[in-house]
Amino acid sequence: MSMAAERRNPARIVYFSDAPWAGGAEKYLYLLATNLERDVFEPAAIVNRNRRLDGFAASLRSADVPVHEVSMNLPYSGSGVFEFINLLRRLRPSILHCNLPGPWGSQYSLVAPLARLAGVPHVVTTEHLPMVRPFWQGKLLRRLGGLWIERVITVSDDNVGYLTSLYGVSRKKIRVVRIGIPDAVRDADAWIRRKCGIARDDFLCIMVGSLEERKGHAFAFQAMASLGGNVKLLVAGSGECEHDYRQMAAALGIEGRVHFLGYRTDVETILKECDALLCPSTVEATPYCIIEAMAAGIPVIASRVHGIPEIVVDGTTGILIDPARSEELVAAIEALARNREIGSRMGESGRRRWEEAFRIERCIGETEAVYRELLAIS
Repeated sequence: MSMAAERRNPARIVYFSDAPWAGGAEKYLYLLATNLERDVFEPAAIVNRNRRLDGFAASLRSADVPVHEVSMNLPYSGSGVFEFINLLRRLRPSILHCNLPGPWGSQYSLVAPLARLAGVPHVVTTEHLPMVRPFWQGKLLRRLGGLWIERVITVSDDNVGYLTSLYGVSRKKIRVVRIGIPDAVRDADAWIRRKCGIARDDFLCIMVGSLEERKGHAFAFQAMASLGGNVKLLVAGSGECEHDYRQMAAALGIEGRVHFLGYRTDVETILKECDALLCPSTVEATPYCIIEAMAAGIPVIASRVHGIPEIVVDGTTGILIDPARSEELVAAIEALARNREIGSRMGESGRRRWEEAFRIERCIGETEAVYRELLAIS
C-alpha cells in the first residue's frame, strides 16, 4: 500500500479502558492516542462507565479523540455486552487495543473474543503489571481471552517472564515497547514551594502516583519520621488509602512536613522545584513518575524491584533501595540532602538517559510498528 493510499484511508485504532481509576496506564493510552501519525492511524476510545475516568475521557476529547462509553462487568454480568459489540460494529476499527493495568484489565481480557465476534480483524493488548497474580478463575479467563489476542505489548523485559509463565502467552506474540513521554514545558512554574510554605533550602522530595499500598507511601512516611525537619515531602495523587495515610502522617508527627496535593495534571512543573523523586513501590514495571523525574533532571530513589532497575542506573541516575528496609531509604535521602552536587549530577545523567531511551517519539514509533505489522502496511 502506498503512503498516499494510507493518507486517504487511515486505519482506525480503538483503545479500550476499564480501569477503576486514572493512573499511569491511562496516561499511556492518552499519549498513544494523541501522538499517533494521524495520516496513517485514526484514534478513538471506548471507556467503561466510571466517574473516576471522567477526567481521562475529557482529556481525550479535548485532543480530538472521540470517546464512547459502555457499561460492562464481565465475567459477573452479561449486561452491556451487546452494546459493546454493536458499538464496535459501528466504529469498524482495524485494531482494538486493550489496556491491562492489572490482571482484571479489559474484563479479564474477555473483550478480545467479543471484538472478534464484532468483526474486528486484530486485537492488541498492553500489559503493565502481569506480575500481579489473579485468583485462579481470573487466570483461566485471562488465558481464554488471550486466544483471540495477536500481539501483547509490554513495558519491560522483566514482564515477559510473567506473561509466558503465568498466562501462557507465546513469546512470539510479545513486543517490549518501553514507555516514553514528551519533554516538559520548560517555562511553566507551579510555585509549589511558595504555596506549601517550603523554604528554598529545604530538601524537597516528591512521590507521584495512586495512593494505594503497593506504591510504598508507608515506607516513605516511616523514613520521614527518622529524617531532619529540613526534609519535606509532597504527595501527588489520589486513591483509596488517602485517609489512612493522612492518619499515619499525623501519628508519626510528620503531618507538617508531608503535603498532600491530590491528583495533579502539572506534575512535570512541580518536579522542577523538587530535589528527589521517591518511588519505594513493592510492585512496579516502568512507572511514569521515574521517567518524568529523569526528563526534569532530578535524581530518583526507587525500589530494586521488577522493571525499575531497567530504568534507573544505580549510582548514576539515582539510588536503588529495598523498600522494606527503611534504613536504606533514610540513608539514600540523607546522602542526597547532605551533598546536593551528587543529586545534581544524577539528575543530569537521568536527563541524558531520558533523551536516549524514553522519548515519546520512540514509544509511538515502536507501537505503530506493531500496528503496521498486523495491517501489513509499510
